[in-house]
Amino acid sequence: MPDRNRQPKPHKQVNEKPHAPAENKAVITDIEKLIEPPSKPVINAASIEKAVRSADIPMILMIFVLVVFGLVVLYSVSGPDAYGQFQDSAWFLTRQIRFTVVGLIAMLAVAFIPIDFFSQKWIAIASYIFSLGLAIATLAMGVGREHGASRWINIGPIQLQSSEIIKVALIVAFAGYRAMIAKLREKGKVRQPKSDLARILVNTAVDFIIPIGFCVLVDLVIVLQPHVSCFIIIAAVIFMCAIVSEIPFKSWAVGMLIMILFGAAFGSVALALAPESTRDRFMNNYAHVFKRIQIFSADEEEEEEEEEESTLTKDDTRQVDNAHNALGSGGMWGVGLGNSRSKYNYVSEAQNDYIFSIYIEETGFVGGVLLMLLYLVTFGMCLRVCWRAKDVFSRTIATGCTALIFVEVLMNISVELQVIPATGVTLPFVSYGGTAQISLLIAYGFILSVARSGTLRASKKNEEASQKELKAED
Repeated sequence: MPDRNRQPKPHKQVNEKPHAPAENKAVITDIEKLIEPPSKPVINAASIEKAVRSADIPMILMIFVLVVFGLVVLYSVSGPDAYGQFQDSAWFLTRQIRFTVVGLIAMLAVAFIPIDFFSQKWIAIASYIFSLGLAIATLAMGVGREHGASRWINIGPIQLQSSEIIKVALIVAFAGYRAMIAKLREKGKVRQPKSDLARILVNTAVDFIIPIGFCVLVDLVIVLQPHVSCFIIIAAVIFMCAIVSEIPFKSWAVGMLIMILFGAAFGSVALALAPESTRDRFMNNYAHVFKRIQIFSADEEEEEEEEEESTLTKDDTRQVDNAHNALGSGGMWGVGLGNSRSKYNYVSEAQNDYIFSIYIEETGFVGGVLLMLLYLVTFGMCLRVCWRAKDVFSRTIATGCTALIFVEVLMNISVELQVIPATGVTLPFVSYGGTAQISLLIAYGFILSVARSGTLRASKKNEEASQKELKAED
């Protein structure tokens, strides 16, 4: 009997398996970990330090220098006009500071978002719909006809210059479309017809006609406002985006031929069918554009000889002549900051289109060289980012935003040097303008985002950092 009672005890110990509950508990714990949602990213000193280290600090410092420099120039130039209109010589400066603060916050927010986030399909579609809708709304409900075009739109108490927003939105839309097509081609989802002709036509439509055609549609709505300078800027910027977005040469050639033929046929039919009153109204809308071209092409000696026959008056040429005189009266060192004479209503709205002439009058050739060096250094930094871009989207959006900023710089300075006719384009980061300041800073934020997370060097740094983190965890 005692022997029989002892046998179940070892058998009971084997069945109990004292370590089994611990194993089951561990398994349950692992499943619970898998079911739990991933923890939210914690914003602490370490994460902020990591983000700052990955940022392009020289580019950020450079834009701060350029913006502060522009605020100083704006205050010096705009004082008399601000006091005459609002009895406050710092009126333009205080408003521009507010716009600049908003723009810098938006710029840094965009800069610290990974550039791959903006390459999503829904962002490209939303950007295009927004740009087209804003262009149509400005054409239909815009204000500012007293200045020759309806370029502004009122949203409650806020007045926006819609074209400045459209420029950036179209760049994002075009870059997103080209990135989407590149991904579809990698996955083999773009069907290729068997015949060579059909294949060329399909590739031309997908690569060139669709993206360029949609951008041309927005551009045509803008030129109908009429806003010719914005039309030229958008055309130049999208052209630069198309060059770097890996569109094949065949698609370029065939697409350009098709669009030129279609545009010529459509224009001829529209011109032939339009009634004479419509054509006259159309020409009257662009009367200010033709007058600017006439002022630019007019020769002073011919004006004196044919003063009676000329349609131009001294009032028509006063703005350009006074701006040119201000540009030439600065000499080597200028008359001193704040001592310009031309800003006392000799040049109307000196804080906008002709701010460069007043600045040169006050600071001279040396001041002009200093400002040009600031732009050139910034341009070189942006080009470096474009060159190192890791993919189609990063390269296209960085190139488009860089072209946007510096095409406007070239156009403004060219007007004041009388190289091209007057366009109404402001000097980036220097001239007064809230929508332009915020939009251009956001464009610069996209370049910073590419520099931080969209270049080959940034990708290698991120891979090395992730490998170090894995090793530290092991």
